[in-house]
Amino acid sequence: MSRLLDMEEFGEAAPFLRKSDLVLLGAQTVAFDGKKRAWIPDEKEAYIEIEIKDIKGDKVIVETNDGKTLTVK
Repeated sequence: MSRLLDMEEFGEAAPFLRKSDLVLLGAQTVAFDGKKRAWIPDEKEAYIEIEIKDIKGDKVIVETNDGKTLTVK
């Protein structure tokens, strides 16, 4: 077995270090549209992913992954 794939030496931490192939496949199939999705600074989590809903002048209305609507400049 490849040294990279031998996760037994990490014991209980192994599932956190290497996700299953199904989880990895799911993460790879999520489309990222650079015109509609972005990251903005957040006080609690450093950055959060948002979806751009509307642009009005220098203000942008966005929706966070948890459903909150924000207006950012």
